Amino acid sequence: MSDTGFAQTIQLTDDAILAVTGPDSERFLQGQLTCNVVKLADQHWQTGACCTAKGRMVANFIIARRGSDFYLRLPATQADALQQHLSRYAVFYKTEMTIDERFSIYGQIPAQPVVQTLAGQHPLETADDAMILSWPDGRRELWSQTSLPAEQHSAPWDALDIDEGIVWVTTDSQESWVPQFVDMTAQGAVSFSKGCYTGQEVVARLQYLSKNKKHLIKAVCSDPLSPAIGAKVTDDGGKNIGEVAAWSERQGLIIVQGEVPTDAQIGENRIRLAQLFYTEEMSAEESAQSTD
Repeated sequence: MSDTGFAQTIQLTDDAILAVTGPDSERFLQGQLTCNVVKLADQHWQTGACCTAKGRMVANFIIARRGSDFYLRLPATQADALQQHLSRYAVFYKTEMTIDERFSIYGQIPAQPVVQTLAGQHPLETADDAMILSWPDGRRELWSQTSLPAEQHSAPWDALDIDEGIVWVTTDSQESWVPQFVDMTAQGAVSFSKGCYTGQEVVARLQYLSKNKKHLIKAVCSDPLSPAIGAKVTDDGGKNIGEVAAWSERQGLIIVQGEVPTDAQIGENRIRLAQLFYTEEMSAEESAQSTD
């Protein structure tokens, strides 16, 4: 397990792994998650979410498959919440859920990461007592049963998540957002062809009837901030234009609706707003198609 090419190794101490094991695990998760678990290839991982019947996310996660077993990496507080939420359905299946405390979670950052979404399936490798997840942006995630030398400050990892439009549901945002509000479709977390799952009707209706007007944009501040998740974002006239979905030091992600200004405020702090890279790419594609 070579560390060549990685500038930093960071222990992601705020995250945990929920293991879902047993012969019925695939069938059980297929009826509860937004992603297509049946089509998730062995030794691969992707993004996903779990919603209430109203389509609001209890949690979102990375889900990795090893044979008939599945491992979901997500914020530790939401691992407990997700296990509790799923347990009401798990009684009907031959499956077990445990917070897998064997693993410590590490993130490795390359010297020159490339900005990419998490859409699609990505390779999972096993080596000794670890699982290794290769990210499309060049990052690597290690779920290791052996302690590794690592930094404890997660800000560099969090900053790359923000650059790529990745939001994690936390205790403060649990059951607040449907997946489209935080661009989970752009991250490949929602299948619209897999059939029924809890919350599917709401999520699909929002997609196909074009009723979703909310989306993510990036925000930058000249000074470090620590706004609460859900904190209001206002324009210069004091009008509420959105809410904070994620923040790390000088940058964050904001859920907005409709057209937004270039400048805004969180409390008394001035911020600048800009489209995320994949939004710009989609706009360019649409413009090209309109001129064909």
